Amino acid sequence: MDHTQLYQQLIISAVLVASTTFVHGVFVAAAAAILRTTRGRVYGVFRFFRDSVVLVLLILWLMIAHILEMAMWAFTYRRYELFENFETAFYFSSASYTTLGFGDVLLPEAWRLLAGATAANGFLLFGLSAAFLFDAAGQLRLAGVNRE
Repeated sequence: MDHTQLYQQLIISAVLVASTTFVHGVFVAAAAAILRTTRGRVYGVFRFFRDSVVLVLLILWLMIAHILEMAMWAFTYRRYELFENFETAFYFSSASYTTLGFGDVLLPEAWRLLAGATAANGFLLFGLSAAFLFDAAGQLRLAGVNRE
């Protein structure tokens, strides 16, 4: 691999990591705003159902963010014609982003550094989602601790 190819992949990776992190930040900020609206005092079984529904909606919301971010990587793979169709690009993107890495579909050898960047990006953003959900569960008092 020549240095030009290396630099190109580093730039593409940096732009995508920054872009997907920004998108994820917007989704997390929106989810936090929604979470703040659930702070009303509700007791008993109603609190249980409200908190359960809120947690499910937060998880679905964050999954939409992750799917969008995987699609951003897939569109980039297609933009550089690294895969013949979007379905294959998205499949590879999702396998890499989730760090599964099945190995049945691979990037061309000259572009393989993007796979590691995709995996690192997904690993960090899933970590951010997990941290947010952990905090949200605490705010919803799902652990049984009443902070009111």
